[in-house]
Amino acid sequence: MRILLLGGGSSGEHNVSRKSAAAMEKGLSQAGHQVDLVIIKNEKEALQLWDSRDYDFMMLGLHGKNSEDGYLQNLLESRGIPFSGASSVSSKNAFFKSKTKQMMRKSGILTADWELFKHVPGEDLPITKLSIPYVIKPDNDGSTLGLSIIKNEESLTNAKAISGEYEYLLYEKFIFGRELTVSVIGQHALPIVEIFPGHELYDYESKYTSGMSQYVCPADLSDDITEDIQKIALKVMKAVGVEVYGRVDFRLDEENNAYCLEVNTLPGMTETSLFPKAAKAHGMSFSDLLDEIVTLSLEKS
Repeated sequence: MRILLLGGGSSGEHNVSRKSAAAMEKGLSQAGHQVDLVIIKNEKEALQLWDSRDYDFMMLGLHGKNSEDGYLQNLLESRGIPFSGASSVSSKNAFFKSKTKQMMRKSGILTADWELFKHVPGEDLPITKLSIPYVIKPDNDGSTLGLSIIKNEESLTNAKAISGEYEYLLYEKFIFGRELTVSVIGQHALPIVEIFPGHELYDYESKYTSGMSQYVCPADLSDDITEDIQKIALKVMKAVGVEVYGRVDFRLDEENNAYCLEVNTLPGMTETSLFPKAAKAHGMSFSDLLDEIVTLSLEKS
């Protein structure tokens, strides 16, 4: 199959996306596909690139705004171009964290209490009804960009510099516990990954600084708890409407209550990213994983 693979994009995750796309190029080639990797700066380039050659499929090695929020997916759907991952509607639902949380609550899925604010970048942060500790993060951005944890009044000063540049802010009750993530492909939940971040939260630095965070897969959980969380992950995917594949993030408190945080519709796909780690623990090679994403995406189309 001749595949147009896109990397880069216009979001703050441009460099991370380049790494995902480079790994995906290698994996797709090993799976027997003919792959053209193109690094883009603007998502509209996707249409011109598609028209430039006779492609069968478009693989999205992209992350963040305009790539993961339904914008690019809507452009592709309007042209009938087959592409990897979730549709435009479900991508938008998942990218806006407050929307995801509303849909989860409606489906009876446990998620931390939250408030959503429209904020003027640079001005003082909104005042919340939530008690300390709580987390502030952009409602519509990825890769833990703009993430702050508020433990005291002094934390708010730092948060203004980190989170205050964003227009829509989600304030969320901080859940003490373990950081877990469940990768889902099709109707199957893969082994759970437990994250031991370099900071108190799995922020951008913890995620992308080599050696700062540690990972265990499968996570050291009982069979019952593992199965329960995997079932919840599948329920989340259904509630938000996410097709093909995605990664569902959780906090597990001391009483083993799994609070769902969000859904990632285009998770990192380097060979050391969390989704491929889970696939490997399941006995699935990276190239087989990518090939399955192609197959399921074509079925969706």
